[in-house]
Amino acid sequence: MQIILLGIAAILGFLFVVILISALIGVPCLPTHSKQARKMIELASLKDGMKAVDLGSGAGRLLFLAAKSGAKIVGYELNPVLVIWSRLMIRLRGLSKNIRVVMKSVYKADLKNADVIFTFLMNGPMKKLEPKLFSECKPGATIISYTFPIPGHEPVHVEDGIFVYKVGEV
Repeated sequence: MQIILLGIAAILGFLFVVILISALIGVPCLPTHSKQARKMIELASLKDGMKAVDLGSGAGRLLFLAAKSGAKIVGYELNPVLVIWSRLMIRLRGLSKNIRVVMKSVYKADLKNADVIFTFLMNGPMKKLEPKLFSECKPGATIISYTFPIPGHEPVHVEDGIFVYKVGEV
């Protein structure tokens, strides 16, 4: 019983630290639901050798799903606790060849070689990110946004709250 209580306390402590750091950096930690994460990966049509980026990778749910498809993916995350957690999980799962996590703002992310970009950003950050997405991504790149559409752009597909865009297409 004492071990269970200790485990619960550790989990609650971890969540408290994640939420506190998220509040301090001004970006909430909102995990993508499992069902929608799988749908995002499906809509991305990831294949071996493709390059993907997750802007605000959190605890890494999309990173691990993308790696299963054979894609190489880079996650950008500002919360140091989530970066450490993701890196630990990557090592434990033996996925260091396919996944990398960078502690850097999504606004400074390297997008130029990405075939697919994943986002789950609220309206304000999405509006700020929009010019970068459509100027730095290569033509034909796919941008997949969960819940929040990209202002000023028409998606090529919408399904289950997921917006799919193609760079260079209107």
